[in-house]
Amino acid sequence: MKLPLIYTCFSLVVTTLGTKLPSSFMKCDVKQSDFQQCLTKTVENAIKQMNRPFKEVNLLNLEPLEIPSMTIAAGSHVMYTQQVFKNMKVSGFNETTCSKVEFDTDSKILKLDCVVPNFRLEFDYEINGQILQISVYGKGSGWGVYFDNHLKLTLKLGEYEKKGKKYYNVVKQQLSMLMRDVDFDLGNLFDGDKEAADRIKKIFKENALEIYGDVRSGYEEAFGLVFASIFDRLLGKVPAAYLFGEK
Repeated sequence: MKLPLIYTCFSLVVTTLGTKLPSSFMKCDVKQSDFQQCLTKTVENAIKQMNRPFKEVNLLNLEPLEIPSMTIAAGSHVMYTQQVFKNMKVSGFNETTCSKVEFDTDSKILKLDCVVPNFRLEFDYEINGQILQISVYGKGSGWGVYFDNHLKLTLKLGEYEKKGKKYYNVVKQQLSMLMRDVDFDLGNLFDGDKEAADRIKKIFKENALEIYGDVRSGYEEAFGLVFASIFDRLLGKVPAAYLFGEK
């Protein structure tokens, strides 16, 4: 799996002065008795606001989230082809609901359990290989929708000091990504042979979850890195005390 432009896109020089969260963001104090419940509401509230960038805290626009390129390695059972995506746009985050967000200040592990009802991808793609032992090739534009995309993201944080203030950074990530159903369309399959394309799309859609399962780890690694990069941008800009009331 490769994300050749992700870090270039997401890396900006961070000033050494601590920045507070935008006033529209809810805030939680680690010392309050309902800290975890507050954190769940706070994260969900913040995600839904990110239909525009918050440059003051290094947060990107999530409607859509633009990913310059992403490559998913071939699977080992049914998806015998590498998937190359460019100019990807991901949307649907404004409908996100989170059932649980937890932060353990001792282990410095942040866990998010959220659902995006309509996780939509638009992209340019290229494939050339076999799926379900059927030869397939194509290069063009396409889209996909993951319905009820269930995201479980775990971030292991590191800690450092800058200008007398404590900051966190992401040192490890793990993402689980499962959905109820998948719909998609790939333009220009088989160099525009509509009859062959319609036939293979029908087979793909009937077996979409099985196909996804074969390359699931690649998608989880790719999107896990993307989401970790977004959090890392915020953590590098806002001191821990402003995020969680820590001293």
